[in-house]
Amino acid sequence: MKNKFIQFSSSLVFIFLFASCQNREVSSTDTVLSVAVSENESDRELTESDTSAKKFEWQFGLCENTGFYETGKFSEKQLRDTYFLLFEYNSVTALNTDATLDEPEYYNANYIGNSLKKLEQEYLVAVQKLKKLDLVPTQFWLKHKELSLLQLEELYKLKKLALEAHLNPTLLEGTPNSDKCRRYISALISEDTTELLNAWKKHVELKKSNNGAPEKLEQEYQRQLETTDRLLFARIDLMNYGWWNCANNQRKYVDGFNQEGQMTKEFDRLFIKVESECDE
Repeated sequence: MKNKFIQFSSSLVFIFLFASCQNREVSSTDTVLSVAVSENESDRELTESDTSAKKFEWQFGLCENTGFYETGKFSEKQLRDTYFLLFEYNSVTALNTDATLDEPEYYNANYIGNSLKKLEQEYLVAVQKLKKLDLVPTQFWLKHKELSLLQLEELYKLKKLALEAHLNPTLLEGTPNSDKCRRYISALISEDTTELLNAWKKHVELKKSNNGAPEKLEQEYQRQLETTDRLLFARIDLMNYGWWNCANNQRKYVDGFNQEGQMTKEFDRLFIKVESECDE
């Protein structure tokens, strides 16, 4: 009986010791997990309060934006130049010289010569402005700068051609868009005034079919047709609203600039975080 009691007591001691060890292991594990979580939370706090992040502010539409970026990736000047290319480029580097002369008094060598000089000066200033931009060095923005220069050159050449061709329409022959704009070029260079006037009438009919007030176009056409300058009015209409629209629609480097949404997203990606306050 005594032996059985001793065995029973030994069993109780073993169970107690085993349970104690299990509890110590669990407590130890809990402590390790607690330390790991604390260390991760500390790292996260350090990341969120990283003093290397710099602030950049800009306005877009009705929103005031504040972005925070890492200074080691690009400079503030590069960011400002990239902002300029995205939001201010078109208004600052636009070629404002009008190449579509819509009044007979503009059809003289002096006026066109002055317009050509103004156009060239605008182009040179715009090119220099673009070339000096120091953009954020990513493939997207460097490619966009390259396309901007090509677009500017293309528009300059088209406007220059238009101005020169007002007095010498044979210059339109052999240009990249001459095939698709053939009907306008043929009428403009023809010595047959009947062909010119017939092409003008067809063009007016085409414009009327796409206009909300065709009767006003017809009235204006009849008024100009009765004047002594009817041949010049015919050239003006065919040149400005026929050939110009046709040639302008064939520009190669326009489609890449119809992506303002994508460009804005790319700009936002330059920042760790962007905060916006917008007026309703």
